[in-house]
Amino acid sequence: MVKRYGVLMTAVLLLASAAHAEERESCKLCGMYIDLYQATSATLTSRDGSMEKTCGVADMLRLVTDTGGPGDFSSVTVHDWASGREVTAASAVYVVGSDKVPDMIPNFIAFASEDDARTFKAEHGGEILTFDQALQAVSPMGMTMPNRVLSAVPQPKGSSNIGIGFMAMKMDDLKMGDDDVSIAEFNARTGRRMAPKEMESSAVMMMANYGFTDTLSLMAKIAYLDKEMTTDVWLPSGMHTDRVRDNDGISDLDLKLRYNLWRDAYYSKFVTVMANVTLPTGDFDTEYANATTNMPGLQTGTGTFGAGGGLLGSLRFGDFWLHGELSYLYNPENDDDYDFGDIAKLGMAVHYTPNYDVMVGLELDATDTSKNEFNGITMDNSGGEAVTLTAVGSWRFLSALGGNFTINGSYGRPLYQDVNWYGLETDYAASGMLTFTYRFK
Repeated sequence: MVKRYGVLMTAVLLLASAAHAEERESCKLCGMYIDLYQATSATLTSRDGSMEKTCGVADMLRLVTDTGGPGDFSSVTVHDWASGREVTAASAVYVVGSDKVPDMIPNFIAFASEDDARTFKAEHGGEILTFDQALQAVSPMGMTMPNRVLSAVPQPKGSSNIGIGFMAMKMDDLKMGDDDVSIAEFNARTGRRMAPKEMESSAVMMMANYGFTDTLSLMAKIAYLDKEMTTDVWLPSGMHTDRVRDNDGISDLDLKLRYNLWRDAYYSKFVTVMANVTLPTGDFDTEYANATTNMPGLQTGTGTFGAGGGLLGSLRFGDFWLHGELSYLYNPENDDDYDFGDIAKLGMAVHYTPNYDVMVGLELDATDTSKNEFNGITMDNSGGEAVTLTAVGSWRFLSALGGNFTINGSYGRPLYQDVNWYGLETDYAASGMLTFTYRFK
């Protein structure tokens, strides 16, 4: 699986690199085609005479800030929204936070005259800023995408992300409750002659995001899973041997619909509700769930629809983004009389964005998973509580095809885990993903 994933990633990168040589003019930062954004594009001319263009005001402000300030340019011009003519960026006034998102977020729109800006504000809302105020208000990134904690920042209308990635997870610490135990101690305390020893999971993941409106967006995730479970078997002879079982297949399809309830004019504070549905595209195999065997970790699907929801919040302080999530997922009983436990989650993420291309951060989440049930009987070796700390990062390395390519990565380890009766503690969970961002005009 890793080899196939590597070949696919290489092919995508080669295609993107080849497309980078195209002659069609694109935004210096986000890669969107300038000819699609003539009404909002900006032109920046350096003191050495070189020229760059951006799709709109927000990316112009970011480029000016990242370069060192307006003094590093001989001229910066923007398009007046009212007339379409070019004016100097320093002389223009700007409206941010209106109900129009013509290019990027925050949605700065330039006007040659303050009267035109006030007329626009009266109809569409927002705040009026000078050029210097706009430079102070812009963020290095209009949004950041958390790994384990959802963002409350909605995708603008027509904005899309598609991604393909790889995930690996290992569980190898035997626990009873929240105590680490040896296999010998487990055998002695439970009288059982079999004990879980190790579990490894890997997956090729696919993800897509799309903004239906400026307040409503949909995210979809699915994966091809490969799982292997090693069990220690204590033989009558007193010897121990390993029994290995594996399973692979498509996961359930996870759909999350986000609706932004409120945001401030500067696109720095957001409150959003989320609805979550899981579709049973994965396989539920009764070989791993019967009267004598309970190995829910080997399942690739739950065998039924799941439904849930949550509340999301995002807040920006300068170069930092904070994200929070409170969510709940309900898993009903499937047709094989097996019921996976419901999942309650509380999480927070802190992301640092030193510039437009780089994000690094930490995410902390706590989950409480109810015990599974089979034929109405509670499975004690299931569910539990966990607190996980995850390091995350992203690097936008290429603008091409009218959008941009980003590499995202994460590595997480548990700070605390209680597995209820007995089970394996997660050692680590790591992921990497290549994403392409494009906005349909």
